[in-house]
Amino acid sequence: MIKFDCRNTDCSVVGQENGLDLASEFAQYKDKIAEIIADLNKRKDKPGQMLQWMNLGYNEETLWYVKEYASMVRGRFDNILVLGIGGSALGGVAISEALLKPYWNLLTPEQRDNYPRIFFLDNIDPDTMNGLLDVLDLKKTLVNVITKSGSTAETMAQFMVVKDRLEQVLGEDEYRKNVVATTDKQTGVLRQIAEQEGYKTFVVPDDVGGRFSVFSAVGLLPLALVGIDINEIMNGIKDMDLALKNTNICENIAAQNALIQYLMDVKKGKNLSVMMPYSSKLKYVSDWYVQLWAESLGKHEDLQGNHIHVGPTPIKALGATDQHSQFQLFNEGPNDKIINFIRVENFDTTLDIPKIFEYTGI
Repeated sequence: MIKFDCRNTDCSVVGQENGLDLASEFAQYKDKIAEIIADLNKRKDKPGQMLQWMNLGYNEETLWYVKEYASMVRGRFDNILVLGIGGSALGGVAISEALLKPYWNLLTPEQRDNYPRIFFLDNIDPDTMNGLLDVLDLKKTLVNVITKSGSTAETMAQFMVVKDRLEQVLGEDEYRKNVVATTDKQTGVLRQIAEQEGYKTFVVPDDVGGRFSVFSAVGLLPLALVGIDINEIMNGIKDMDLALKNTNICENIAAQNALIQYLMDVKKGKNLSVMMPYSSKLKYVSDWYVQLWAESLGKHEDLQGNHIHVGPTPIKALGATDQHSQFQLFNEGPNDKIINFIRVENFDTTLDIPKIFEYTGI
């Protein structure tokens, strides 16, 4: 369960210049926050509102189809190759890195319980693509190409390269068994290609933006293919959904964080938001956060069409690594940042450091 500690943003701890009077601000904005939460929940089922991501945790049909397919191909492939960019990759990368054993792709099949390795290609850098394709046995690789529109230039460029390589080693007919496409249910270039070629397909739901699509087949399929318990993920989504429907700001951690981030920007001039997990397994949560923050809040127009060019800037960091690179800037540079630390309460393992040196300072 996520715990949220915002005490270090209170003026009683960090002073009036840097902090907020949280009790006063919560009291002032509680009715507005309640109104916003109620409005979101009222609009989420209406077409065109792009709020269907709020319902993804309850899509039992998608869950069943993903699990059925993952079970069907279990043991057939040594590798999963995900082709996607932005929301089609970042969430899957973040969750798989967080939940799989470290160095998953270097483990033996036995250490991975005979689940496949997983690789995400989210760029068209030729050296990276050629390097990976040269070491993968494509005959034993399942390719999951993900793009809702089917016209994402980078992803389709990747797929054309990979399709060509698959056809070379498997033939024009057999290669189709090594491709699964996740795209729009009716329209788009990839949908047309998939139907023409006979690929297995999964759907990116309507009214779900790419950056919020990880709990659809976009993310659930790659996660299930490597043995991650997506039932538990969906249960966690439901638990958080119930918690975040709470209109009382004192009991809703997302509302608290949203208000604090907003007020720190507009009242205290802290328009740089640093995400800094103290866990290497959560490193890519920062990458995901940067996309969610920037694409959601970077706007050149308001709802009335006025040109405003606003948006706090997200920055990714990793503890303790960035204590020895960025942290001096955070600590001694311009006072324009709010830093969000993520602490892991219980790691999966422990590490005892032996006392083998008798020197002062270590």
